[in-house]
Amino acid sequence: MSSRFYILLFSISCAFAACCTNSNVSETVVPQEISIALQKTMCFGTCPSYNFIALSDGSASLTVGRFAEDVMGRTLDQGNYSGSVAFTDIERIIDIANSLNYFQLSERYDDDMLMDLPSAISRINGHTVFNRYDGPNLDELYTEIEKLMASTDWIADPDTER
Repeated sequence: MSSRFYILLFSISCAFAACCTNSNVSETVVPQEISIALQKTMCFGTCPSYNFIALSDGSASLTVGRFAEDVMGRTLDQGNYSGSVAFTDIERIIDIANSLNYFQLSERYDDDMLMDLPSAISRINGHTVFNRYDGPNLDELYTEIEKLMASTDWIADPDTER
């Protein structure tokens, strides 16, 4: 037999062996889940609008809309930002949510007949509360999340206007 046959056979054997060996790299990808999120929507007036998300790994994102400086205590241009938050801050906010019985609240407080009301849409550890009309007073929770937003060092994404 020719040497080409042995080279071909050797190459196929090596390729097969490479496919069958176990890798030390984990094939499991753990998805990052939202630990805390708060979105406030616009109204026809000067209602602040933003969307804040903190993931379970501590990474955070913020989309700044109109009038957010009133909430942030500083001015950030409208656009997208990234940052990170401490796990102790996430735990503190979850504790506040527990003290307010957040996880027992309904998912929606609203009246579709009313117009021009801003909404606060919060999500903590998988539970979402859409709070626009006649809902629970979650101001303490919102204030603590906004303090966390204000204290975070935000880095503007390239698409954010300056």
